Amino acid sequence: MSTIDVNSLLNEISPDAPSGEDLEYDPAFGELERAALGKAEQVLGDSVAAAEPPNWREVRKLATELLGRSKDLRVGVYLTRALTSLEGYPGLADGLSLLRGLLERYWDTVHPQLDPDDGNDPTMRINILISIVDRDAMLNVLRKAPLVSSRVMGRYGLHDIYLAGGGDGAAAGEDESAVPDMAAIEAAFMDADLEELQATADAVTRSSGDLAAIDAVFMDKVGASQAPDLDALATVLREAQSTLNEHLARRGAGGAGAPAGGDAGTAGGEAASPAQAAGGAINSREDAVRMMDKISSFFEKNEPSSPVPMLMQRAKRLVSMSFMDILADVAPDGVKQAKNIGGLGKD
Repeated sequence: MSTIDVNSLLNEISPDAPSGEDLEYDPAFGELERAALGKAEQVLGDSVAAAEPPNWREVRKLATELLGRSKDLRVGVYLTRALTSLEGYPGLADGLSLLRGLLERYWDTVHPQLDPDDGNDPTMRINILISIVDRDAMLNVLRKAPLVSSRVMGRYGLHDIYLAGGGDGAAAGEDESAVPDMAAIEAAFMDADLEELQATADAVTRSSGDLAAIDAVFMDKVGASQAPDLDALATVLREAQSTLNEHLARRGAGGAGAPAGGDAGTAGGEAASPAQAAGGAINSREDAVRMMDKISSFFEKNEPSSPVPMLMQRAKRLVSMSFMDILADVAPDGVKQAKNIGGLGKD
């Protein structure tokens, strides 16, 4: 299932200027930003104008038009957010495929362009990509996106599974009347159209692969110490994949391939599903990361001056790294010595 024509959007603008012009100050770019921002609540005398959410359909339209004139990571991220909000996992898959293509095909020219006079500093590009792992802008939206849709039992996503299993959402004061029943969720997975369920699983797999490829581009171009940390999104995708594979297996269908980075799962190679992990047992890398989040949340609420949340975030960043990448991140001066010890520094 494809929500946009990714290949068409990745066509070069012209042979002489593959990425076209920088349209940051073009009126259409400003219109795109305003549509993605929405409107805050306004008090006008005695009346109150209600807040308006982002107009994601308008964002999709404007971003698609702009990408026909300019290859721009900012526009690509706006489009990815719009597609995720409108289409859920299939939309995210197309958005990440687009971002991957922009980075792999147009690294030298994509906007915002690198400035040789500034040492080709990639900070702007990194900050742009970081928004795809923003908790409110992306992660919570994805957790609430439907993993399963049943005409009889309704639509449910990871957020619903967390609540039904007594997860963090319920503990944070979620309206008890809104907490779904796990039996209803299980029934929805059994009743849902099998092809639709498989298509969602395939979209999650594509998303994981493209996210890993995006990470690989940054690792190659700027190194592990500067690459954006995209693991929060990868974790949500692993949870979604595990949940879908589990229920596809119950329906007698083969699940999609395991997402990148998901090799350290439970017995059988899969990450524990949110329902399995709700009890607090640590059976996989994903369970450990969730526990780090809980530890971090506790200290943020109860001991605001504690350095533990910062250290937990640092630890999470290291989870999926190789030994040499970890060494480059925490002790860059030790990389050469480690290579010499391992015989890697010799010609």
